[in-house]
Amino acid sequence: MSSPVSLVVPIRRFDDAKSRLAGVLSPADRRELAVSCARGVVRSIPHADVFVVCDDEEVAAFARESGATAVMVDAAGLNASLTAGLPRVIADRPDQPVMVAHADLPFGRRLGDLWDDIGPGITAETVVIVPDDRRDGSNVVVIGVGLLPAWRFVYGVGSFEAHRSHARQLGVEPIVIDDELLSLDLDTPGDLENPHVRGTLDRLITKRDHS
Repeated sequence: MSSPVSLVVPIRRFDDAKSRLAGVLSPADRRELAVSCARGVVRSIPHADVFVVCDDEEVAAFARESGATAVMVDAAGLNASLTAGLPRVIADRPDQPVMVAHADLPFGRRLGDLWDDIGPGITAETVVIVPDDRRDGSNVVVIGVGLLPAWRFVYGVGSFEAHRSHARQLGVEPIVIDDELLSLDLDTPGDLENPHVRGTLDRLITKRDHS
């Protein structure tokens, strides 16, 4: 069995997801893409305690159907939502590190391999960041138990450097892992042109509109 971890996945409303892909994917395709990616992330680490942070009842139902705990919050924006949800995660699993992973990772199932590799070495004072392929965003962030009370989420433009700087302010040199697949997310039409993504898009969108 792998090391214990609380996997925290923030998910917005599926009907609102991937709006920046509106020029290349239909609303139905964008919705299916969002659901498929989220499902892969939520189910990625066997035996993990999974928490879905959301403000939408459909997403909460999806979480429960996927075996996760729905953490409903009343907060606007990713940072505020995670800040509101994290205390409930800690209260439920106070002795476990937290892994925050974006819901739009097309290769989210790889998180299981990542955790098998790094889980045994995670201490109370560990921070791990997997940046996106531009080293701008923070696709995956792992926070050790001892740092959780002081941790601050700084997602947005330049979040990789912002999270790295914050870890250093807490006295920790973060471990940075550049992973070819976990660095991929689906924010812009250009992201869909990545060779890895093109090869898996029909798996993620099974009824894709090619017109």
